[in-house]
Parts: sequence; structure tokens; C-alpha cells
Amino acid sequence: MRRWRRVLGHLLLVTVVLGGLVVPAQAEDDKEPWREPGIRYLKYQKPYIPWLIGSGIIIACLFVAFKNPHRSHMD
Repeated sequence: MRRWRRVLGHLLLVTVVLGGLVVPAQAEDDKEPWREPGIRYLKYQKPYIPWLIGSGIIIACLFVAFKNPHRSHMD
């Protein structure tokens, strides 16, 4: 009996998960109700400049990390 309960529980879980994946997403309204009139908002810009700066910093850190320090005075 316990085995059947477990099997039915798993089937119910799989049905709920797959049912949640099948449900279509609701489309958003064209209106933007969260915007208040009279307030200026910044326009969306692609974040390529911060990504370039961040990539440069990471490359510089890796360059310094793997640089040979030439400090082994073991002559």
C-alpha cells in the first residue's frame, strides 16, 4: 500500500510540474502603471561600457597574478 501511495505521489508531483510548464505566460499590458506622470526616467542603454571596463580590470588582475616576480635571490 505504501508503494502505491509513493507512486501516486510522484505522479501527482510530475503532473503538477509539467502542468505548470504547459500554462502559457500572460502578456503584459502596453501601459506602464508604475510610472508616475511628471517624473523623467533614464533611457535604457546597453551595458557594454561597464562590461568592457570590468573585463579590462579582470585581464589586468590576471596579468599581474601570473607575472614572474623575479625575486628568488638564490644565486
